[in-house]
This record gives sequence, structure tokens and C-alpha cells, in this order.
Amino acid sequence: MKLPPCFLLFLLLNFQLSAQEKWTLNDCISYGIKNNLQVHQAILTEKMAEQSLRQSRWNLLPGASAGAGAGMNFGRSVDPNTNDMINTAFFNNYYTAGTSFDLFRGFSLQNQISYQKFRKQAAENNRLNAVDDLAFSIMNAFFDVIYFEELLKIATEQKELSALNLKKTEALVAAGLKSQADLLEVKANLEKEELFCIQTGNNLASALISLRKTMNTGPGKTLELLPPEEPVILATPALPDPSGLFAHHISWSPQIRQRENEWQASLKSIRISQAAFFPSIRLQAAYNTGFYETNKDANRRVIPFAEQIRNNRNQSIGAYLSIPLFSKQMARIGVTQSRLASEEAQTRLEQARQNLFYNIVEDCNKLEAAIQESSQAEKQFEADKLAFEAAQKKYTQGLIGVIELYTVQNRLGNAASQLLRAKLTYEIQQRVIDFYSGKRFWEENNENENLK
Repeated sequence: MKLPPCFLLFLLLNFQLSAQEKWTLNDCISYGIKNNLQVHQAILTEKMAEQSLRQSRWNLLPGASAGAGAGMNFGRSVDPNTNDMINTAFFNNYYTAGTSFDLFRGFSLQNQISYQKFRKQAAENNRLNAVDDLAFSIMNAFFDVIYFEELLKIATEQKELSALNLKKTEALVAAGLKSQADLLEVKANLEKEELFCIQTGNNLASALISLRKTMNTGPGKTLELLPPEEPVILATPALPDPSGLFAHHISWSPQIRQRENEWQASLKSIRISQAAFFPSIRLQAAYNTGFYETNKDANRRVIPFAEQIRNNRNQSIGAYLSIPLFSKQMARIGVTQSRLASEEAQTRLEQARQNLFYNIVEDCNKLEAAIQESSQAEKQFEADKLAFEAAQKKYTQGLIGVIELYTVQNRLGNAASQLLRAKLTYEIQQRVIDFYSGKRFWEENNENENLK
């Protein structure tokens, strides 16, 4: 039977949508970067810092202003033309324009530009650091979901084994080969594993909620994860050198760069505070004119508007020198506070470098430990798997009791969960080391545009 074209198109769209439901780690991180509110806040902070830098550059230019006014005077008032007291209502109108230019202010304007430039760079690095922090938060939440998904599979397999043993035990009890006590023990163990499945499912739901929160996904968006390929762990891997890794990472780390920018900005803040000790020179020019209804000619007629505007023109230009003499120690205290703030910024920088170094040392140690634990956990799992297969046969033959069987079975389940945790820990730590090396893994091979 030939299917209609619209039906074929419907099947094709359904296939594409189902194929896009799987979210890789890079997909989750890419979505989170675009939708996370903390990253959005960091972007806004960077934009505001850019505007502050632009304003500091515009402050070098002269300022200009213009104004106009009009009014009607009633009763006893001062004649603006003669400054005499009159008791006649009259109309007046004035216009003014002026400009001023700071010729010297102790280089505070130039230092303001440098200060805002460092603040802008700090905001930029703060945004990059926020993206990096978010990427690792999503990665940890992503692997938490993967861990509980795989753990739920292990728990389900254990439960299915117990259910199968229950059927075998019931048959053995019916044949008189096992006691009723053994049957009760098998049932109790099955209920315990059922409870563990429920607890693991609840932990999986909580981990998925945490991932959604970090990514800031909408309530209607499905989130089915695609686990990464199982890593290949070499028997004798080349372990990174913490000191070399630190020297490389600190040269580009946004976190360290942000602290350096904040410290450099604090040095400029000292220069800005010191400008209060220097004299300031300002150039100023103004133009004024006006029309006054009291301004009359010899025939007592009001002089025309255009003639008054032309005749009443007044221009002024001048330079003003301001010398600070005593400001109640405000300038001196301001410099002292700026120096203390700079020392505080330098301390934060040194503390960030120190924390980064020990974090790298700790992460390298965790990677080495994960490699060793993965290797041993895999050997332990294979040994427990063979031991369980042998115990299963012995139990069927009546050579061992149910307690011995479940001891071996529980040991197999623990070995499987330990192997899972060790491999996921290795995967996380390897990505951390790659990041220290300069590799932002979430920026690679991210082609699933429909999830963005």
C-alpha cells in the first residue's frame, strides 16, 4: 500500500523530533549559558561598565549649556534696565549660553578613564568566569542525573534477580528442598530492593530538578539525557603536573584576570583620590542678552525686541583657579581609604591565586585516585560477578543458604555501583583537567541548534 506524502512528512517530522529529544552535556551547557539568569546579570554588568567607560572619555570634552526665560512682573519690583524700584507691571525675556572646560584637575579625568577601563575588563572577565562556573555546575548536575539513572538500572536488575530467586525458592519449598524461613528471607530481601529502587528513583527526580533549575529550562521542555561515551582509562596514563598546569592556567584564567583588573583599578583609584591635593584650572565662557519692557527710548517708547537683543549682548570669558587649602582631612582620608582598598584587592588576588593552585593540586590528585579506583572497581566487579554466578548455582543445588546467596548478590550490586561512581568521577575530573589546560569542552561539537 502506498502511503500519502503528507503522512510520510508527518513520520519524518516525528522521527526528527524524537531524535532531538536526547540532550548531550554540551547541549545542556549551551542552553544554560543562554538562559541562566546569573549569566544574564553578568552580561548586564559588563554592558553598564562599558557605558561608564564611554562616559569617562566624554568627560574630557568641554561642557555647554543654553537657556532662556520669560516673565511678567507685577507690583513693586526692580527695573532690570536701571536697577531702580518701580511700581509698574512689565515683561522681560532673557537668553544665555555658556561653556566650560576643565584645563587641569590633577589628572583625575585621565585616571578615571584608566579606572573605568580596568572595571570594564573586570566585568568582562566576571562574565567569562560566570559562564565557566555555570558550565561546571551544569556538568555536575548532568552527571548526577546520569549516575542515578544508571544506579536505578542496577537496582532494577538486582530486584529482578531477587524476583527470579523468589520463584525458584517457591518451587524448592514446594519440592521440600527449602524451608519456609528461606522463602520469607527471599521475600524480605525483595521488598528491601524494591524500597531501594523507589529511593533511587526519588533521588533521580531531585537530580533532574536541580539540572533544570541550573539550566533554567521551561516547564514544558522535555529533558532526556544522552550519556557520554564511556571513557577509555589507560593502565598507565600520563598524569598532569600540577605546577605546570597552574602556570598555564593562571595566564588566561578569567577568575584571576578579574582579580588583577580589580587590583589595577584600585591603583587608579588612589591616583584619583590624590587629585584632591592639586589645584584645578577651569576655562569658562558665556553669552547673555535679553529684552526688557522697561527699556525705552527718549520718546518713552519700548525699544524693539531685535534692537534690544542686539544692544543687550554681554560676553564673558575667564579662567578660574581653585587651590585646596583645608577640607577637614577629607582628601587625606580619601587617599588612605583608597590605599587600604587597593591592599584589600591585592590580598583577594593573592588569595585567588593560592586557592587556584591548591584546587589544581586537589583535582590532579582526584584524577589519579579515580584512575586507580576505576581499575580496582572493575576487577572487583568481574570477581563478584563470577562469585555470584557460582553462588546462584550452589543455591539451586541446595549447597548454600539464602543468606549466603544474598551476601554475594549484595556485594555484586555494591561493586557495580562503585564501578559506576568511579567511572563518572574519572569523567568529571578529566574534564576539569582539560579545562585547566585551556579546553572549554562545551564549546566543541555542539551542533544541536534546535535545543537552543
